Amino acid sequence: MNEKCAPEILPFETDLVARVMEQVEHQESTVSSQRAAAAAGGQGGHGGGAGADDLMAHIYHAELNRVRFMLRAYHRTRLFKIEKYAVHALRDPETLARLSELEREYATNYANAVEEHFSGVLGQMPERYGSMLQQIEEDEGEWDMVPEPNLDAHVFCRVKEDIGDWMMDPDEPDNTMDLTAGDIIVIKYRLITQLLREDKADLI
Repeated sequence: MNEKCAPEILPFETDLVARVMEQVEHQESTVSSQRAAAAAGGQGGHGGGAGADDLMAHIYHAELNRVRFMLRAYHRTRLFKIEKYAVHALRDPETLARLSELEREYATNYANAVEEHFSGVLGQMPERYGSMLQQIEEDEGEWDMVPEPNLDAHVFCRVKEDIGDWMMDPDEPDNTMDLTAGDIIVIKYRLITQLLREDKADLI
């Protein structure tokens, strides 16, 4: 949910994804055992518990499908952001460090593919208008055509623990809010990033 609701790319949950994948593999072997037991019970004529075993196997299988869907949704969300902000991610060391090794490779290949795709058209433009990063190429010009996450976008946030008097904006020390566990607030994303990093709040 944090990844889905955050406007920027969050750090890849390497350990969590690895643990979930390990549990999925373990559960798959459990489902196979349950189904084998149910089949053996039915074929051997001692199927008193075969129906229960088969039911449990179906329940495990449904749960596995749910977990696989969540994993795919997580990866799809990240790939969507990577494609949208590929150039920004590659030029910003902080964002690049949040990507997994495969995601960094994907971002590089995607950016190169987009540049190659547009090179034919941009090559026909006047000399100072042939960049896909700047409207007019200048020696010290900014990359004003590179999409970046809007950190000022408003998000819904649920506080996970009692925080007390919390300074909302570092630029406004007097602007504080008393936060307690269970509070739900609407706030600019950039003002809540510290609480997200410290696992004291979740996006909803």
